[in-house]
Amino acid sequence: MHPLVLPLAGLALAAFTISYAVRAIEKRNAKFNPRGLPGPWLVPWVGRIHDLPINYMWLKFKEWADIYGPIYRTKMLGANVVIVSDETIAEEILVKRARNYSDRPTVQSLVDSKSTHGSMEYLPLMGKNMYWARQRKLTHSLLIEATNLDYRGVMEFETKRWLNVLLNEPDNFCYSLEDFAAKIMCTLAWDDHSLSDDCNKSAWGLLEQMSPAGPITNVLTPLWHIPEIINPWKKAERIRHDTQQVWWMERLTNTRRLMEKGEQRPCFSRKFLETAEKTTISGDKEASNMIGMAALVGIFTVAGPLFYFLVAMIHHPEWQRKCQEEIDSVLQGRAPTVADKPQLPILRACLKETMRWRPNVPTGVAHECEADDWYKGFYFPKGTRIVPLDYAFLRNEQKYPDPESFRPERWLEAGWPTFQEPLTKFPSIKGMTSFGWGQRKCLGQALTEDELVVGCGGLMWAFNLKKKVDVKTGLELEVPTDKSNSLLIIKPDPFEMAFEPRSVERKAQVQELWREAQVQDAEERRQFLKAADGEKTLI
Repeated sequence: MHPLVLPLAGLALAAFTISYAVRAIEKRNAKFNPRGLPGPWLVPWVGRIHDLPINYMWLKFKEWADIYGPIYRTKMLGANVVIVSDETIAEEILVKRARNYSDRPTVQSLVDSKSTHGSMEYLPLMGKNMYWARQRKLTHSLLIEATNLDYRGVMEFETKRWLNVLLNEPDNFCYSLEDFAAKIMCTLAWDDHSLSDDCNKSAWGLLEQMSPAGPITNVLTPLWHIPEIINPWKKAERIRHDTQQVWWMERLTNTRRLMEKGEQRPCFSRKFLETAEKTTISGDKEASNMIGMAALVGIFTVAGPLFYFLVAMIHHPEWQRKCQEEIDSVLQGRAPTVADKPQLPILRACLKETMRWRPNVPTGVAHECEADDWYKGFYFPKGTRIVPLDYAFLRNEQKYPDPESFRPERWLEAGWPTFQEPLTKFPSIKGMTSFGWGQRKCLGQALTEDELVVGCGGLMWAFNLKKKVDVKTGLELEVPTDKSNSLLIIKPDPFEMAFEPRSVERKAQVQELWREAQVQDAEERRQFLKAADGEKTLI
């Protein structure tokens, strides 16, 4: 007998045994997998991870959608995933069947991301439970009140600060842009803009932790289950999580202390403490988490569109001029306010087209199926993740002709599929697919739109946005349109640009507006404290 016969026979028998075992397991587990859906070939047990890139994952999902159709299935490390790239299908599943599709999947690398065990932290990521329901209700009421009060002038005040900062530190615009968004949210949440730096770091730390392109434990999930004592990823997350918890609680405690002294001006924290007995929020821990999370979300959902607005205006100076002409004509030399929004359709069209052209959440945020379900002959077992692929929605050539191009006119001119009237109301970013679906829609849509109108309108009023010229070569530095991070909520990679005051007079106006705003704010604070002292005297 040839010496290789027995080893080869052994290998053949082993291969047959493994193959048979795989088929048997797959057959047994078939009822736990989506059925009837097309999709890419899957590696047994693992699924499809060998060619799924961590960076720009939405492009691969879109590539598969072009091959397998508007709804297809895949599997990633045992998790069933259904990708939806058609708005109509997303509407039918995530809105019309919201009762069964409003849960969230677990984010592996966060401590109790779904608040299953009562951590009550991350509202957008929570499972569909009592914490989510009551926090959503209170957050909605806080945002509605702030919107009705035009945010107490916070957006206009911080825009004046930011424009003045850009005059003095134009090369530091990446930091000052995010600080602008953070200062608005810190003032709304705690009436303390000085917290912006810490809050901004906390926001991006959380976003990285919860994104597939963040820690490796979000992709190789078994690593997360290594005992914490020898698990560097879990140790790091525990430190981040606990530090954030303490910081949020300190903010609420400080609000209570200032209220007792009569020195706390209106903000989300004060509103909660004044009405705590009328809510179902369980106490300070839950309230501080809810308010802190609202502040964080308000940073990274605004920063991305703001950055991409800069990119769009640099590459499309003709639309920059149109925005400037509209602002000059309508406002007669004034900087825009929230109240001016209805009279600025060109600016709103550029904002909406920016968010379509470079969507803030291109992969979408996954929903989780709460019970076995059937959709048009397709079977979704409980726990299936439904991914609404926003990048694909906003590249639909029937709805958005010439989808790869920046075309704000699609929102302004009759004949385009997306045109709506009246232009005092439309275009509006509210209702865009980027803000989510069904019961999971973002609560801060109005705040986002108003902040972008005031902030970007201020930029158009004050500056010409241009490419920066290299002082050594005399050549313009390129500003890429397709380079970004790959987090769940994206922003472009750092770039350089120039902020040129539109005139000497406008530069002086920016400086004077900020000086006047500071004087007015100081006087309002003085009057508030004086009134508080008067109340103490009466008591």
